Amino acid sequence: MVSRRFILMGLPLVGWRSGYGPAAARAAAFARRVAVIFPSAVAPCAEAVEGLRTRLPGGEVSLDLLDLNQDTFTSNVTLELARKPSVIVAVGSEALHAVLDRPAAATMASIMVSTMTLEADHAAGLQTARIHAAVYLDIPIRTLAAELRRLFPGRPRIGVIRNSSRGDPTAIQIRGQGPEMSSVEVADCSTPDALLPVFLSLRKKVDFVICLPDGVLYNGATARPLIMASLEHRLPIVGFSPAFLRAGAAVAVYPDYRSIGYQTAVVIRRCLEPGDCACGEGPQKVNVAVNAKILRILGMEFAAASFPDVEVLR
Repeated sequence: MVSRRFILMGLPLVGWRSGYGPAAARAAAFARRVAVIFPSAVAPCAEAVEGLRTRLPGGEVSLDLLDLNQDTFTSNVTLELARKPSVIVAVGSEALHAVLDRPAAATMASIMVSTMTLEADHAAGLQTARIHAAVYLDIPIRTLAAELRRLFPGRPRIGVIRNSSRGDPTAIQIRGQGPEMSSVEVADCSTPDALLPVFLSLRKKVDFVICLPDGVLYNGATARPLIMASLEHRLPIVGFSPAFLRAGAAVAVYPDYRSIGYQTAVVIRRCLEPGDCACGEGPQKVNVAVNAKILRILGMEFAAASFPDVEVLR
């Protein structure tokens, strides 16, 4: 069973204002177009879109899905933007850049929402004031640390690799998240070539190394050497996705992607109502999983029966 642990209390859904009859409600709804740009080939993004559709069904608004992976995407998005949708939703960093790369005039009549992105990916939109609201993938490090200490109370020492060139939290910000974070080891790494030496610098200092989401540091070229070093030096990695877990991370803590879709639907509803919908919020739920094979190789025990909320990759 995948863990669905709450970080924040969910926001209530916005309903129709009283006094609307069914016909009037339908007319008002379809005057409100929502364009959702997403890559169907990226499974987490597709899962988030399914969650969004569940909480924002087509009967409430005109919901138009624009798939980045379709050959007709360029013509489809041009036609959709010409209709001036009330809200444009970019799902994932690829979709966000596809929107931001278009002339500002093409989107200025719409409210723009980004979701399934990191705060660092959102920065460009903030600088140009083109993104109005966002649902981030970033999980607070204090939450990651709390999960590790819950699962492995006898291994309290935690290291974090941060990319100083990407806008990751500073060492001071990480340690300022709570008294229990004061002893966390923070190692800076800004290039893929430096990743392995930085990782190995944490040997004998920590029990786990948290790798924050970063498409620059963690890629096909760096993943295998990192996993091999983890096994050789018995230095467990905490990954940020199911794929990272399957590749050889000992533990993974990552957002519940369908729940991200639910959150995004709530944000869209707010943006369709009068008033300012500006916000930036992180995941309300996270999933926790362990790789049993990797834990055995590392000589670690995990009492799966004590944690029925944690998924175990055998």
